[in-house]
Amino acid sequence: MRRAEQIACLFWIIVSLVVCAGAIGLKLGTPSDPGPGFLPFGTGALLGILAFVHLMKVSTASFKGESGEFLWQQVIWRRTISVVLSVLVYALLLPHLGYLIATFILMVILFSLYDRRRWGVVIPASLLVIGITYLVFHVWLKVQFPTGFFRIG
Repeated sequence: MRRAEQIACLFWIIVSLVVCAGAIGLKLGTPSDPGPGFLPFGTGALLGILAFVHLMKVSTASFKGESGEFLWQQVIWRRTISVVLSVLVYALLLPHLGYLIATFILMVILFSLYDRRRWGVVIPASLLVIGITYLVFHVWLKVQFPTGFFRIG
């Protein structure tokens, strides 16, 4: 398992270098006047740093009690596939239903995947997420959200 993690870390380091190289070609700019490559470069650099730190941790750690278990054995695949499908359906419905309705439905689904019995928590938490994101992005940052055919939001 240690070898597989090391290979994965090297893969992400290479991906980060490619992203950083591509971002440099887009012109970085400065922190006060960022260019189109500024954010991708920062993201690629952060990815590379985190992958390198994890590589060092994995390479120097003692693995005496390592079992031969499959890496993904503890994953709840049904829940994982449900989340991925929910996000894909959300992306398809977002232009048609609008941000507020589509995001509310997505949040209800995602929260209910983890706490099925507590609808008294799922609905308010979904409304809170929508309210905060709408306030931050639409009101403060002036980001336009899709309104959908209901013209809500």
